[in-house]
Amino acid sequence: MRIKTWLGLLIVALLAGGFAFGGKRYVDSAKEEFAAAEEALPESAISAYFAHIREHDYDGIYEDSMIVNPHINSKEDYIARLEEIYEGVDTSKIEYAGLDNTDGSRDYKLYYDQQFLATLKLMKAADGSWMASTIFSGDLSYIIEVPTDVTITANGVAIGPEYMIQEEVTASNFTGLNDTSSAPKVNVYQLDNLLGAPVIEVTGQSGYGTLTDVLTGRIFVGKTVNDAELSQTMIDDAEIIAKWPAQEASLGQVAAVSVTTSDWYSRVSGVQNQWFTAHGTSSFSNQKAFNIIQQSEDSMVGYVTFDYYASNGEVSRTWNGGYQMSFLNVNGTWKIAGMAIDNELNPNKVTPLQN
Repeated sequence: MRIKTWLGLLIVALLAGGFAFGGKRYVDSAKEEFAAAEEALPESAISAYFAHIREHDYDGIYEDSMIVNPHINSKEDYIARLEEIYEGVDTSKIEYAGLDNTDGSRDYKLYYDQQFLATLKLMKAADGSWMASTIFSGDLSYIIEVPTDVTITANGVAIGPEYMIQEEVTASNFTGLNDTSSAPKVNVYQLDNLLGAPVIEVTGQSGYGTLTDVLTGRIFVGKTVNDAELSQTMIDDAEIIAKWPAQEASLGQVAAVSVTTSDWYSRVSGVQNQWFTAHGTSSFSNQKAFNIIQQSEDSMVGYVTFDYYASNGEVSRTWNGGYQMSFLNVNGTWKIAGMAIDNELNPNKVTPLQN
């Protein structure tokens, strides 16, 4: 049977189109298989990581890090460190060397211009692909003291028992008491691998705040105090303590506002005040009590700052004072249970460079 020319051409065209379509499907399939195979290689995660860096897509890197190497750094701190590390770096010139870990993950050391940049940890996801997370060196640790009846989050991450290093112990700012039975009890947590001070919040409750201990750097958690009477009590007692070495207050006055069975009182009662020059004029100004929290119903801790001026007619001087003061309510009266001096709390403090 003869086939008309136009019909033959049509059949040839259709067959050619079919072959072309089949060839395209084959190529597309090969590309998909190659992409899948490439994604299954650890280096694919490094390539994706460098692409995020080039595009300044730090959010994506942060999100991956929470899966690969869970941490409690804030996104802001994490991204700030990434920007610091990769500023001016050409990612195409980064060199890296890998090391297999026993858990199936891999660590890669990154180098640029023969200088160490950072360590990447690579982990295989459930779908067989690899993900990368930056591991920073020089990370910080923080100790958090929390009332036993509350739980906290740090940078939005729940802090559970796995972070606890002590349970139901006396708050460290009250351990100088001979009798700690009335002192606040806390659970103590340690948070490692942080890039900056964590933002601490109490889970499901408002009205709580934090105070950083001027001696140890520990973070105390407690209910915030906005009570003018309590603030004035702190200021009045701080003035008595400041007057004692200046020979303007007696040891009896110091004892009246202190828990006398404490290390704090033993130290302050032994202060020698004969060195202070006799003076006829003195005054306090700029007194302020702030950042006050209660670690329990019968305790409080906060900062007090003041400027103290003294003059003997020939010589005059102003001291810019700053105290951290811990109080215990003893039979209805607030008493100083511990104190630390930190004049850097005072915004009027004159530094050596300003002299």
